[in-house]
Amino acid sequence: MYDEFLEEGIVIESDNGVAEIALISSDNCEECSAKLFCKPKSDSTKILRAADPFKTKPGDEVRISVAGSTVLKVSFLMYGIPLILFILGIMLGMEYNAGSANAELTSFFTGCLFMGVYFLFLYLFNLSKKAHPILPKITLVKRKPSIV
Repeated sequence: MYDEFLEEGIVIESDNGVAEIALISSDNCEECSAKLFCKPKSDSTKILRAADPFKTKPGDEVRISVAGSTVLKVSFLMYGIPLILFILGIMLGMEYNAGSANAELTSFFTGCLFMGVYFLFLYLFNLSKKAHPILPKITLVKRKPSIV
């Protein structure tokens, strides 16, 4: 939980304290538990959004840090809570439709509905949020030399 994952990459875009970074691919990518933060582009490039306290510019090389506790939080938000809601929906659906011929089917759809509402809430909450406390953070910047 106190582990820290370090990655290196090149800034593609930076705006409002958040930077998009193209990660420099390493051999550890397949085994990394912080894959939740990366989203692959059409090619093999992995893009990561990170909090940018240094006001980086495109082309800057950066080191990104992801705390182990952050990975745990995101994993619980993306997998743990939906699983709990799905099981709760099934149990409530079975209790409510105990004598029905389609009790299992309606229970399944109730569980799916609970998960769907949760993901909709999570999506809308993330859209309205100005700060990004769950994002990885840039810890080191190697500025691109300016040519004058």
